[in-house]
Amino acid sequence: MPLACAVSPYTEGPSLGENPGLLPLNLEAEIANGQFFVGPEDKVSVNFHLHTELTRDYRVRTDGSILMPLVGRMQASGSSREQLEDRIVEAYAAYIVSPLATVDVEYSPNRKVTVLGEVERTSVLPLTSPRTTVLDVIASSGGIGTDGDRTGVLIARRVDGRMTIKHYDMNALFAPDDPNMRTEIPYVQAGDVIYVLRTWEAVYAAKLDLVADTLRAMTFAERVILNGPRAAEALQGDLDEDG
Repeated sequence: MPLACAVSPYTEGPSLGENPGLLPLNLEAEIANGQFFVGPEDKVSVNFHLHTELTRDYRVRTDGSILMPLVGRMQASGSSREQLEDRIVEAYAAYIVSPLATVDVEYSPNRKVTVLGEVERTSVLPLTSPRTTVLDVIASSGGIGTDGDRTGVLIARRVDGRMTIKHYDMNALFAPDDPNMRTEIPYVQAGDVIYVLRTWEAVYAAKLDLVADTLRAMTFAERVILNGPRAAEALQGDLDEDG
């Protein structure tokens, strides 16, 4: 077996694909919905088509609410864009005849994922969809580098206050040992850190280079030490002649 296919120490544990224990409470619903639900620090733009004086932007508060004219405080967090739009129209129906409003959401830049290790470009990438996979973020970082291990992709995720590290093998998806084996492609979530390990060959080659550099330095030092007395004698001879 090639060194690059050696078993990773991180292979224990369940897949990150659809495991409820490794997903936030609403992520599965967000994935099914195809968009994030509104959350704290998101920017919500409400456009009233016939009552432009009510058109404005809101920043969702830490408690998940927005404070709107006439209707007061409204809970926005946990709703899809369409759900929030319907709730706003319904709330303003008590004050406006046949209100017509549209809602746009600009997600907080804090929804991001970090990509490190043996990729072409280490990156911090904003998430715009809950259907963003580990393959998407690696591709957005230029792909796996020459020394990267396709069998050694690690996903670090904070779960219940603890950092959980799981292993993902891209070869199991594109070149599985069993062609009938079904492999999930994990979705990433805000705060994840993706780390691509180096191949064992690259690690071994780097160690050989280090050993070679050390031996060269030792050889040079040995030559300096051996030539030291002769250099000192020659220098002393020149000084005596000048004197």
